[in-house]
Amino acid sequence: MGKYAPRFTRQLVILLVAQAIMGSTVPVLFLISGLMGPKLSPSLKLSTLPMSLVIVGVALASPLAAWVMSKIGRRSGHFLGLGLTLVGVAVSGLGLWQKNFWVYCLACALCGTGSAFNNQIRFTAAESASDDKALVHSWVLMFSLFAAFLGPWIAQGGQNVLPYGEYTGSSAILFAVLALLGILMLALPKLKGGEAVATGKSKIRVRDVLKQGKFWVSALSGTASFATMTLLMSATPLQMNEVEKFSISETTMTIQSHIAAMFLPSLFSGVLLSWLGIRKLIGLGVGLFLVCIAIAFQSHHFHHYWWALVLLGIGWNFLFLAGSTWVSQSYSGPERFVAQGANDALVYGTQSLASLAAGWLLFAVGWQTLVLIPLPLLLFLLIFVGIKTPKS
Repeated sequence: MGKYAPRFTRQLVILLVAQAIMGSTVPVLFLISGLMGPKLSPSLKLSTLPMSLVIVGVALASPLAAWVMSKIGRRSGHFLGLGLTLVGVAVSGLGLWQKNFWVYCLACALCGTGSAFNNQIRFTAAESASDDKALVHSWVLMFSLFAAFLGPWIAQGGQNVLPYGEYTGSSAILFAVLALLGILMLALPKLKGGEAVATGKSKIRVRDVLKQGKFWVSALSGTASFATMTLLMSATPLQMNEVEKFSISETTMTIQSHIAAMFLPSLFSGVLLSWLGIRKLIGLGVGLFLVCIAIAFQSHHFHHYWWALVLLGIGWNFLFLAGSTWVSQSYSGPERFVAQGANDALVYGTQSLASLAAGWLLFAVGWQTLVLIPLPLLLFLLIFVGIKTPKS
Protein backbone atom coordinates (compact mmCIF):
# COMPACT_ATOMS: atom_id res chain seq x y z
CA MET A 1 0.00 0.00 0.00
CA GLY A 2 3.00 2.30 0.14
CA LYS A 3 4.02 4.77 2.77
CA TYR A 4 0.48 5.92 3.63
CA ALA A 5 -1.01 2.58 4.69
CA PRO A 6 0.33 -0.81 5.82
CA ARG A 7 0.01 -4.00 3.82
CA PHE A 8 -3.42 -5.41 4.63
CA THR A 9 -2.75 -9.07 5.29
CA ARG A 10 -5.55 -11.36 6.44
CA GLN A 11 -4.35 -11.23 10.02
CA LEU A 12 -4.10 -7.43 10.07
CA VAL A 13 -7.62 -7.06 8.63
CA ILE A 14 -9.03 -9.41 11.29
CA LEU A 15 -7.18 -7.58 14.04
CA LEU A 16 -8.51 -4.22 12.81
CA VAL A 17 -12.07 -5.57 12.76
CA ALA A 18 -11.52 -6.98 16.26
CA GLN A 19 -10.31 -3.57 17.43
CA ALA A 20 -13.47 -1.91 16.12
CA ILE A 21 -15.88 -4.49 17.55
CA MET A 22 -14.24 -5.32 20.89
CA GLY A 23 -13.45 -1.66 21.39
CA SER A 24 -17.17 -0.85 21.22
CA THR A 25 -17.75 -2.66 24.53
CA VAL A 26 -16.51 0.21 26.68
CA PRO A 27 -18.62 2.93 24.93
CA VAL A 28 -21.70 0.70 25.32
CA LEU A 29 -21.06 0.28 29.04
CA PHE A 30 -20.26 3.95 29.54
CA LEU A 31 -23.47 5.10 27.89
CA ILE A 32 -25.64 2.57 29.74
CA SER A 33 -23.85 3.28 33.04
CA GLY A 34 -24.34 7.02 32.66
CA LEU A 35 -28.08 6.60 32.14
CA MET A 36 -28.82 3.60 34.38
CA GLY A 37 -26.26 4.15 37.13
CA PRO A 38 -28.43 6.69 39.03
CA LYS A 39 -31.47 4.39 38.65
CA LEU A 40 -29.72 1.21 39.85
CA SER A 41 -27.41 2.68 42.46
CA PRO A 42 -28.44 2.61 46.13
CA SER A 43 -26.89 6.08 46.40
CA LEU A 44 -26.24 8.82 43.83
CA LYS A 45 -22.70 9.02 45.20
CA LEU A 46 -22.11 5.51 43.83
CA SER A 47 -23.77 6.10 40.45
CA THR A 48 -20.45 6.49 38.57
CA LEU A 49 -18.91 3.38 40.17
CA PRO A 50 -19.67 1.08 37.19
CA MET A 51 -17.80 3.36 34.77
CA SER A 52 -14.88 3.64 37.16
CA LEU A 53 -14.73 -0.15 37.55
CA VAL A 54 -14.32 -0.54 33.78
CA ILE A 55 -11.24 1.70 33.83
CA VAL A 56 -9.88 0.16 37.03
CA GLY A 57 -10.38 -3.31 35.51
CA VAL A 58 -8.32 -2.29 32.48
CA ALA A 59 -5.55 -0.85 34.63
CA LEU A 60 -5.27 -3.81 37.01
CA ALA A 61 -5.52 -6.46 34.28
CA SER A 62 -3.04 -4.89 31.82
CA PRO A 63 0.09 -6.55 33.29
CA LEU A 64 -1.88 -9.83 33.57
CA ALA A 65 -2.91 -9.66 29.91
CA ALA A 66 0.69 -9.20 28.74
CA TRP A 67 1.94 -11.95 31.07
CA VAL A 68 -0.75 -14.42 29.92
CA MET A 69 0.11 -13.73 26.28
CA SER A 70 3.77 -14.38 27.01
CA LYS A 71 2.76 -17.85 28.26
CA ILE A 72 0.03 -18.95 25.84
CA GLY A 73 0.68 -16.75 22.81
CA ARG A 74 -1.04 -13.73 21.29
CA ARG A 75 -3.78 -15.61 19.43
CA SER A 76 -4.91 -17.63 22.46
CA GLY A 77 -4.63 -14.53 24.64
CA HIS A 78 -7.00 -12.58 22.43
CA PHE A 79 -9.52 -15.42 22.52
CA LEU A 80 -9.28 -15.41 26.32
CA GLY A 81 -9.90 -11.66 26.39
CA LEU A 82 -12.90 -12.08 24.10
CA GLY A 83 -14.25 -14.83 26.36
CA LEU A 84 -13.95 -12.62 29.45
CA THR A 85 -15.73 -9.82 27.63
CA LEU A 86 -18.55 -12.15 26.55
CA VAL A 87 -19.03 -13.28 30.16
CA GLY A 88 -19.01 -9.66 31.32
CA VAL A 89 -21.60 -8.61 28.73
CA ALA A 90 -23.85 -11.56 29.68
CA VAL A 91 -23.59 -10.61 33.36
CA SER A 92 -24.38 -6.98 32.47
CA GLY A 93 -27.63 -8.13 30.85
CA LEU A 94 -28.43 -10.14 33.98
CA GLY A 95 -27.75 -7.14 36.21
CA LEU A 96 -29.98 -4.88 34.10
CA TRP A 97 -32.75 -7.49 34.03
CA GLN A 98 -32.66 -7.97 37.80
CA LYS A 99 -32.02 -4.25 38.37
CA ASN A 100 -29.10 -5.31 40.56
CA PHE A 101 -26.49 -2.58 40.84
CA TRP A 102 -23.75 -4.82 42.24
CA VAL A 103 -24.18 -7.49 39.56
CA TYR A 104 -23.87 -4.74 36.95
CA CYS A 105 -20.71 -3.48 38.69
CA LEU A 106 -19.25 -6.99 38.50
CA ALA A 107 -20.04 -7.04 34.78
CA CYS A 108 -18.20 -3.75 34.25
CA ALA A 109 -15.14 -5.05 36.08
CA LEU A 110 -15.15 -8.23 33.93
CA CYS A 111 -15.48 -6.22 30.72
CA GLY A 112 -12.65 -3.96 31.85
CA THR A 113 -10.49 -7.04 32.35
CA GLY A 114 -11.36 -8.25 28.85
CA SER A 115 -10.57 -4.81 27.45
CA ALA A 116 -7.04 -5.07 28.85
CA PHE A 117 -6.49 -8.00 26.47
CA ASN A 118 -8.10 -6.03 23.66
CA ASN A 119 -5.65 -3.18 24.24
CA GLN A 120 -2.84 -5.59 23.31
CA ILE A 121 -4.15 -5.69 19.71
CA ARG A 122 -1.99 -2.71 18.79
CA PHE A 123 1.15 -4.57 19.86
CA THR A 124 0.05 -7.83 18.22
CA ALA A 125 -0.61 -6.05 14.93
CA ALA A 126 2.74 -4.21 15.03
CA GLU A 127 4.69 -7.37 15.87
CA SER A 128 2.98 -9.31 13.10
CA ALA A 129 3.58 -6.71 10.39
CA SER A 130 6.65 -6.22 8.25
CA ASP A 131 5.62 -2.61 7.48
CA ASP A 132 6.43 0.53 9.39
CA LYS A 133 5.18 -0.10 12.94
CA ALA A 134 4.04 3.53 13.24
CA LEU A 135 1.63 3.03 10.33
CA VAL A 136 0.20 -0.13 11.88
CA HIS A 137 -0.30 1.55 15.26
CA SER A 138 -2.00 4.52 13.61
CA TRP A 139 -4.45 2.30 11.70
CA VAL A 140 -5.34 0.38 14.86
CA LEU A 141 -6.05 3.71 16.53
CA MET A 142 -8.14 4.81 13.56
CA PHE A 143 -10.35 1.73 13.82
CA SER A 144 -11.07 2.77 17.40
CA LEU A 145 -13.12 5.55 15.80
CA PHE A 146 -15.54 2.91 14.49
CA ALA A 147 -15.78 1.54 18.03
CA ALA A 148 -16.57 4.99 19.39
CA PHE A 149 -19.61 5.26 17.11
CA LEU A 150 -20.61 1.58 17.01
CA GLY A 151 -20.88 1.43 20.81
CA PRO A 152 -23.50 4.19 21.22
CA TRP A 153 -25.43 2.80 18.22
CA ILE A 154 -25.65 -0.63 19.90
CA ALA A 155 -26.63 0.91 23.24
CA GLN A 156 -29.33 3.17 21.83
CA GLY A 157 -30.59 0.65 19.26
CA GLY A 158 -31.19 -2.03 21.88
CA GLN A 159 -32.63 0.17 24.60
CA ASN A 160 -36.20 -1.15 24.43
CA VAL A 161 -36.08 -4.13 22.06
CA LEU A 162 -36.47 -6.72 24.84
CA PRO A 163 -39.23 -6.82 27.48
CA TYR A 164 -36.80 -7.57 30.32
CA GLY A 165 -35.86 -4.01 31.15
CA GLU A 166 -34.08 -1.04 29.65
CA TYR A 167 -30.87 -1.80 27.74
CA THR A 168 -31.07 -5.57 28.22
CA GLY A 169 -31.48 -5.65 24.45
CA SER A 170 -28.27 -3.63 24.11
CA SER A 171 -26.38 -6.30 26.06
CA ALA A 172 -27.94 -9.00 23.87
CA ILE A 173 -26.93 -7.23 20.63
CA LEU A 174 -23.40 -6.64 21.89
CA PHE A 175 -23.10 -10.29 22.95
CA ALA A 176 -24.23 -11.45 19.49
CA VAL A 177 -21.79 -9.13 17.71
CA LEU A 178 -18.90 -10.28 19.90
CA ALA A 179 -19.84 -13.93 19.32
CA LEU A 180 -19.75 -13.34 15.55
CA LEU A 181 -16.32 -11.76 16.00
CA GLY A 182 -15.19 -14.95 17.75
CA ILE A 183 -16.18 -16.93 14.68
CA LEU A 184 -14.25 -14.51 12.45
CA MET A 185 -11.20 -14.77 14.70
CA LEU A 186 -11.08 -18.52 14.08
CA ALA A 187 -9.69 -17.53 10.69
CA LEU A 188 -6.86 -15.65 12.36
CA PRO A 189 -3.66 -17.27 11.10
CA LYS A 190 -0.68 -18.11 13.25
CA LEU A 191 0.68 -14.71 14.16
CA LYS A 192 4.20 -14.06 13.01
CA GLY A 193 6.36 -12.57 15.70
CA GLY A 194 3.50 -11.89 18.07
CA GLU A 195 2.72 -15.60 18.48
CA ALA A 196 6.20 -16.48 19.70
CA VAL A 197 5.94 -17.55 23.32
CA ALA A 198 8.83 -16.99 25.65
CA THR A 199 10.61 -20.24 26.34
CA GLY A 200 12.43 -21.04 29.50
CA LYS A 201 12.55 -18.80 32.53
CA SER A 202 13.05 -15.22 31.49
CA LYS A 203 15.26 -13.16 33.77
CA ILE A 204 13.50 -9.97 32.73
CA ARG A 205 11.54 -8.56 35.66
CA VAL A 206 9.31 -5.53 35.92
CA ARG A 207 11.81 -3.69 38.07
CA ASP A 208 14.50 -4.27 35.45
CA VAL A 209 12.34 -2.62 32.81
CA LEU A 210 11.40 0.24 35.12
CA LYS A 211 15.10 1.11 35.48
CA GLN A 212 15.47 1.71 31.73
CA GLY A 213 15.20 5.24 30.43
CA LYS A 214 13.84 4.07 27.08
CA PHE A 215 10.85 2.53 28.84
CA TRP A 216 9.94 5.81 30.49
CA VAL A 217 9.85 7.62 27.15
CA SER A 218 6.82 5.53 26.16
CA ALA A 219 5.32 5.34 29.66
CA LEU A 220 5.48 9.08 30.26
CA SER A 221 4.15 9.84 26.78
CA GLY A 222 1.18 7.51 27.26
CA THR A 223 0.60 8.62 30.85
CA ALA A 224 0.69 12.33 29.96
CA SER A 225 -1.65 11.76 27.01
CA PHE A 226 -4.29 9.89 29.01
CA ALA A 227 -3.98 11.92 32.21
CA THR A 228 -4.41 15.22 30.40
CA MET A 229 -7.10 14.02 28.01
CA THR A 230 -9.18 12.17 30.63
CA LEU A 231 -8.99 14.94 33.22
CA LEU A 232 -10.16 17.67 30.85
CA MET A 233 -12.60 15.55 28.85
CA SER A 234 -14.30 14.12 31.96
CA ALA A 235 -14.71 17.56 33.53
CA THR A 236 -15.89 19.34 30.37
CA PRO A 237 -19.53 18.09 30.32
CA LEU A 238 -19.95 19.09 33.96
CA GLN A 239 -18.34 22.48 33.41
CA MET A 240 -20.29 23.26 30.24
CA ASN A 241 -23.71 21.97 31.28
CA GLU A 242 -23.80 22.37 35.06
CA VAL A 243 -21.58 25.43 35.59
CA GLU A 244 -21.72 27.48 32.37
CA LYS A 245 -25.28 26.32 31.51
CA PHE A 246 -24.57 25.48 27.88
CA SER A 247 -27.24 23.31 26.29
CA ILE A 248 -27.03 19.52 26.16
CA SER A 249 -26.73 19.70 22.36
CA GLU A 250 -23.76 22.09 22.58
CA THR A 251 -22.09 19.90 25.20
CA THR A 252 -22.73 16.74 23.17
CA MET A 253 -21.36 18.35 20.01
CA THR A 254 -18.18 19.32 21.85
CA ILE A 255 -17.62 15.79 23.16
CA GLN A 256 -18.43 14.20 19.78
CA SER A 257 -15.97 16.53 18.07
CA HIS A 258 -13.37 15.60 20.66
CA ILE A 259 -13.87 11.88 20.01
CA ALA A 260 -13.53 12.40 16.25
CA ALA A 261 -10.36 14.45 16.84
CA MET A 262 -8.88 11.62 18.90
CA PHE A 263 -8.99 9.08 16.07
CA LEU A 264 -9.30 10.81 12.68
CA PRO A 265 -5.69 12.11 12.81
CA SER A 266 -4.64 8.45 12.55
CA LEU A 267 -5.23 8.87 8.81
CA PHE A 268 -1.97 10.81 8.71
CA SER A 269 -0.29 10.63 12.14
CA GLY A 270 1.50 7.37 11.30
CA VAL A 271 3.06 9.02 8.25
CA LEU A 272 3.80 12.10 10.35
CA LEU A 273 5.62 9.95 12.90
CA SER A 274 7.71 8.36 10.14
CA TRP A 275 8.68 11.83 8.89
CA LEU A 276 9.27 13.58 12.21
CA GLY A 277 10.38 10.79 14.52
CA ILE A 278 9.36 10.09 18.11
CA ARG A 279 10.95 13.17 19.68
CA LYS A 280 9.34 15.73 17.36
CA LEU A 281 5.90 14.10 17.35
CA ILE A 282 5.86 14.09 21.15
CA GLY A 283 6.91 17.74 21.09
CA LEU A 284 4.10 18.52 18.64
CA GLY A 285 1.59 16.65 20.81
CA VAL A 286 2.67 18.53 23.94
CA GLY A 287 2.49 21.79 21.99
CA LEU A 288 -1.12 21.07 21.03
CA PHE A 289 -1.92 20.27 24.66
CA LEU A 290 -0.42 23.60 25.77
CA VAL A 291 -2.51 25.51 23.23
CA CYS A 292 -5.56 23.53 24.39
CA ILE A 293 -4.90 24.51 28.01
CA ALA A 294 -4.42 28.17 27.06
CA ILE A 295 -7.77 28.22 25.22
CA ALA A 296 -9.59 26.25 27.95
CA PHE A 297 -8.26 28.64 30.59
CA GLN A 298 -10.30 31.45 28.97
CA SER A 299 -13.47 29.31 28.81
CA HIS A 300 -16.03 32.04 28.27
CA HIS A 301 -17.62 30.98 24.99
CA PHE A 302 -18.70 27.79 23.26
CA HIS A 303 -15.91 28.00 20.70
CA HIS A 304 -13.33 28.06 23.51
CA TYR A 305 -14.52 24.66 24.74
CA TRP A 306 -14.92 23.28 21.22
CA TRP A 307 -11.43 24.21 20.04
CA ALA A 308 -9.86 23.14 23.34
CA LEU A 309 -11.45 19.69 23.15
CA VAL A 310 -10.55 19.23 19.45
CA LEU A 311 -6.91 20.13 20.11
CA LEU A 312 -7.01 17.88 23.17
CA GLY A 313 -8.04 14.96 20.97
CA ILE A 314 -5.35 15.56 18.35
CA GLY A 315 -2.65 15.99 21.00
CA TRP A 316 -3.74 12.74 22.64
CA ASN A 317 -3.48 10.92 19.31
CA PHE A 318 0.08 12.11 18.69
CA LEU A 319 1.35 11.33 22.19
CA PHE A 320 -0.34 7.94 22.53
CA LEU A 321 0.79 6.88 19.04
CA ALA A 322 4.36 7.95 19.76
CA GLY A 323 4.44 6.09 23.08
CA SER A 324 2.92 2.87 21.70
CA THR A 325 5.24 2.86 18.68
CA TRP A 326 8.28 3.46 20.88
CA VAL A 327 7.42 0.40 22.97
CA SER A 328 7.13 -1.75 19.84
CA GLN A 329 10.40 -0.44 18.42
CA SER A 330 12.38 -0.64 21.67
CA TYR A 331 11.29 -4.11 22.85
CA SER A 332 11.13 -7.04 20.45
CA GLY A 333 12.27 -10.05 22.49
CA PRO A 334 10.57 -11.86 25.40
CA GLU A 335 10.99 -8.71 27.49
CA ARG A 336 8.38 -6.99 25.31
CA PHE A 337 5.56 -8.57 27.32
CA VAL A 338 6.90 -7.12 30.57
CA ALA A 339 7.43 -3.70 28.98
CA GLN A 340 4.00 -3.64 27.33
CA GLY A 341 2.23 -4.80 30.50
CA ALA A 342 4.01 -2.27 32.70
CA ASN A 343 3.38 0.49 30.16
CA ASP A 344 -0.35 -0.19 29.96
CA ALA A 345 -0.67 -0.54 33.73
CA LEU A 346 0.81 2.94 34.20
CA VAL A 347 -1.14 4.49 31.33
CA TYR A 348 -4.57 3.10 32.22
CA GLY A 349 -3.93 3.33 35.95
CA THR A 350 -3.31 7.05 35.53
CA GLN A 351 -6.43 7.30 33.39
CA SER A 352 -8.53 5.72 36.13
CA LEU A 353 -7.19 8.19 38.70
CA ALA A 354 -7.83 11.14 36.39
CA SER A 355 -11.36 9.91 35.71
CA LEU A 356 -12.13 9.49 39.40
CA ALA A 357 -10.60 12.87 40.32
CA ALA A 358 -12.06 15.02 37.52
CA GLY A 359 -15.46 15.75 39.05
CA TRP A 360 -14.11 16.30 42.55
CA LEU A 361 -11.34 18.63 41.33
CA LEU A 362 -13.73 20.66 39.19
CA PHE A 363 -15.93 21.56 42.13
CA ALA A 364 -13.08 21.74 44.65
CA VAL A 365 -10.65 24.04 42.81
CA GLY A 366 -12.58 25.27 39.77
CA TRP A 367 -12.15 24.86 36.02
CA GLN A 368 -9.30 27.32 35.52
CA THR A 369 -7.14 25.66 38.17
CA LEU A 370 -8.06 22.18 36.94
CA VAL A 371 -6.85 22.82 33.39
CA LEU A 372 -3.45 23.92 34.72
CA ILE A 373 -2.86 20.71 36.71
CA PRO A 374 -1.30 18.73 33.77
CA LEU A 375 1.32 21.44 33.05
CA PRO A 376 4.13 20.07 35.27
CA LEU A 377 3.77 16.56 33.79
CA LEU A 378 3.77 17.89 30.21
CA LEU A 379 6.84 20.04 30.77
CA PHE A 380 8.68 17.17 32.47
CA LEU A 381 7.83 14.93 29.51
CA LEU A 382 9.34 17.45 27.08
CA ILE A 383 12.58 17.64 29.08
CA PHE A 384 12.83 13.87 29.59
CA VAL A 385 12.21 13.03 25.95
CA GLY A 386 14.71 15.65 24.87
CA ILE A 387 17.36 13.91 26.98
CA LYS A 388 16.48 10.26 26.37
CA THR A 389 15.64 10.11 22.64
CA PRO A 390 18.02 10.67 19.71
CA LYS A 391 17.53 13.60 17.39
CA SER A 392 15.82 12.55 14.16
